[in-house]
Amino acid sequence: MKLSSEKIEKTMRWIFIILTLFAVVYNFWTRSWEIFWSSVMTFLLFLLPSFFAKRNKIVIPPPFQIIITIFIFLSMYLGEIHHFFYRFTWWDRMLHSSSAIILGYIGFLLIYTLNKDSRAHVRLSPLFMALFSFCFAMTMGVLWEVFEYGVDAILGMNMQKARNLELFHDVFDTRLGVLDTMQDLIVDAIGAFIVSLIGYLHLKRTDSKKSRFWRMHQQFIEENPDLFESGED
Repeated sequence: MKLSSEKIEKTMRWIFIILTLFAVVYNFWTRSWEIFWSSVMTFLLFLLPSFFAKRNKIVIPPPFQIIITIFIFLSMYLGEIHHFFYRFTWWDRMLHSSSAIILGYIGFLLIYTLNKDSRAHVRLSPLFMALFSFCFAMTMGVLWEVFEYGVDAILGMNMQKARNLELFHDVFDTRLGVLDTMQDLIVDAIGAFIVSLIGYLHLKRTDSKKSRFWRMHQQFIEENPDLFESGED
């Protein structure tokens, strides 16, 4: 099953990379510079998980890599390059909900790693770990919104996906993006709260190792024993 997941992830990633390279070349040829740079960014994001894992000698479970790859494809390739954010009003909300859940899960993974480190002299409570997971997901969401605002303000783009824009001094007035930003953050908060609550209830269970919520987490622990010197309790 593990080998099958690895093959699916590699095949899927290479298909997406090839599609993105076509988009890079096509938009460079047609001089569609905004979509060209979105294509370049998408290409780099597809390479980032593997580069990070090799650089830091961390094994990322194939199921989690599949989730990350699909998310990049939906948000960047379909969302930015093929304008799904404009075609479907619910596309942005769906992706923000998904990203909040993914980031919340990553937050749990990070704090769980720290809590299992034999060099750490403090053992964190399930409530604090859930709070960290929520705050981590929200912080990443806020930083992304700041990034979107910065790109719009500096380059005159519309990453905030504000609609009904008006020209102001020959550039689009993106202040309507504030509405989109606040809606995105609210959706982020809901998604982060849900995964934090699930994680908290999971940690309180005596048979938590059998939980489906922890399946990829356990695989991560087993494949990265150097990060968990004290082992499982």
